Amino acid sequence: KFSKKNEDIHMNVEYFLHQRIGDIALKIHTGRSRNDQVATDTRLWTKKSAKEIQKLIKINMRSILDQAKNHQETIIPGFTHLQVAQPVSLAHHLLAYLEMFKRDLDYFEFCIRGADENVLGSAALAGSNYFLDQNLLNKKLGFSKSKQNSMDGVSDRDFCMYFLHACSMTSIHLGKLSSELILWSSNMAGLFNVHAEYSTGSSIMPQKRNPDSLELIRSKANIIRNKSQEFSNIISNLPLTYFKDFQEDKKILFECFDELSLCLNVMSDVIKKSYFNKKIGVELCEVNFATATDLADYLVIEKNIPFRKSYKTIADIVKFASNSKIKLSEISLKEFQNFEKSIDSNIYQYIDIKKSLVRKKTSMSTNPREVVKKINKFQKFLKGNA
Repeated sequence: KFSKKNEDIHMNVEYFLHQRIGDIALKIHTGRSRNDQVATDTRLWTKKSAKEIQKLIKINMRSILDQAKNHQETIIPGFTHLQVAQPVSLAHHLLAYLEMFKRDLDYFEFCIRGADENVLGSAALAGSNYFLDQNLLNKKLGFSKSKQNSMDGVSDRDFCMYFLHACSMTSIHLGKLSSELILWSSNMAGLFNVHAEYSTGSSIMPQKRNPDSLELIRSKANIIRNKSQEFSNIISNLPLTYFKDFQEDKKILFECFDELSLCLNVMSDVIKKSYFNKKIGVELCEVNFATATDLADYLVIEKNIPFRKSYKTIADIVKFASNSKIKLSEISLKEFQNFEKSIDSNIYQYIDIKKSLVRKKTSMSTNPREVVKKINKFQKFLKGNA
């Protein structure tokens, strides 16, 4: 048990060691200060914790990738401003999150590099009076190098900020995904069903299931984002070198790690176990005229009509369909020609939802061929980072 008589954790460690091995333990503090010890300990913890978060991010990525592989042919509406915009494959939509989480892995890698400097040898602030074997210390503790300046060594907490910023970015992406899945799980969308293990019933309405797990992830993601601001408030405007203010940093770091780990674990299971609706997406696209842009492109590509003019023509056609309460595919050729005489039967090829995806040309598009390439890319990436 820790004793207050020993003042702090460093002195308690020395006391425990003395009980086990005798007076030689009294040499442990030689050439050291609590100032460089705590900075070194925090760096070791940050490196270890960043690697653990990376593992959890990769588990999330594998859950998302598995769903993407299963839904390459599932079509959903892509949204802008929460309005139905254009058809995309669910796989393409999910792959967007893999891109985000891959950036998070890179950010944590940067964080690990930032923490990978051994502070021991800085002592209190001016350096040690002993010829310390710094290479041995680095080898034993797993550091690639030592700090170059003792005063910077004991006062530098930038690596903590890197860790918190990396956690913040990951939480932003988790919050984005949570919000989207919450919207998709609503009765109005019906695109996603949260697994019963991660949803709860209403206390009085027997027909309801609430996506509580995702709502909590979204809330915790916002709390995590605030941690970096809390930390910056502690270290801002501190002169060199060491102050007791630094005692407050560990609580923020530990809480941030715990909360983000929890969110990543839960999100991985939600994605893995829940159900994406394969059928409703096409219907949502059709009733909300998601291929209207394709029709405008039809007039540009096949009829050589300037885009601005074709845009207005298709806007009038969409308005007609909306007022008539019909889908674009239900408009007759003659009715189309009332808006533009040159329209021919080939326009129906551009109305087709599935063909809209195939028509995309760019490498980052929702074209199924490009989606398969990206799936293969992430399979190789995650296999190589097992």
